[in-house]
Amino acid sequence: MNKIASIDIGSNTVRLLILESMGNEEFKVLTSKREITRLGEGMDTQGKLADHRMQATLNVLSGFRQICRENGNPPLFAVATSAVREASNGEEFVGLAKKETGVDIKIIPWEEEARLTLEGVFWKLPHENKKTITLDIGGGSTEFILSEGKNIKGFCSTSLGVVRLTEKFITRHPVDEKEFLNLQNHLESELQVVKNKLSAFSPERLIGTAGTVTTLAALKDNVFPYDPEKIHGTALSREETESILDDLKGKSLNQRLLLKPLERGREDLIIAGTAIVLATMHAFGCDVLTVSEYSLREGIILKALNNR
Repeated sequence: MNKIASIDIGSNTVRLLILESMGNEEFKVLTSKREITRLGEGMDTQGKLADHRMQATLNVLSGFRQICRENGNPPLFAVATSAVREASNGEEFVGLAKKETGVDIKIIPWEEEARLTLEGVFWKLPHENKKTITLDIGGGSTEFILSEGKNIKGFCSTSLGVVRLTEKFITRHPVDEKEFLNLQNHLESELQVVKNKLSAFSPERLIGTAGTVTTLAALKDNVFPYDPEKIHGTALSREETESILDDLKGKSLNQRLLLKPLERGREDLIIAGTAIVLATMHAFGCDVLTVSEYSLREGIILKALNNR
């Protein structure tokens, strides 16, 4: 049996996955972990990764590297996305990671990120050759992938990341309605541009992946502790999403943290993330979002296995 590991270093969250092959394309999950480090904090204003956020991320990578050693030191494939891709000191961070943690990081372009994300999404979610828009909400960017089955018909990367949008628009909790209206107007304008770019056909369904949508699914069904099997495939209606948002907007950060399914470190970002979901539903005329627990880190492993 072969083991293989991947690390996805995003602008908000670092994720580790270790799988063991059982044959016949079946895998056993040995380890699945994620830590919020907000590596992309301040990117819009500073244009570089903050020292304390780099150090927090390096600490997490050291821990993840140790977990890999404890699991037999399988081949490890690590990628970095939006924050490291855009930062003036992104290469410096990659060098530090190699030196201090032993983790080799590949900075991938957003086109490759989109392809790998779609590969991961459809690993455990039947594509049925449906016309689909897949939404991957990150800390520094959000990707929109238009596909027919697994065939990509168009993709668009935007700077609509939850860390970026929160820093720019949402400064008060409970949420100030004027601030939220400014966020909504910005999203409506940006989503119109996305829709114009991805106009090959109207999607039959909307799939969402990453922390915002999995958190919304957990909040909807009060899933705690977090259980990927209960989250994956959840259907979120527009009305349910609006109801969750209305409830969250009226709460302080501390009040939101009393909601057990809400991951610590996401209590301020969840407002912008949910607003992205609703703006996407509106722009593409989709009243339901299907939640995928699987995404980039699974796609990384599937690509590595195909290359072998």
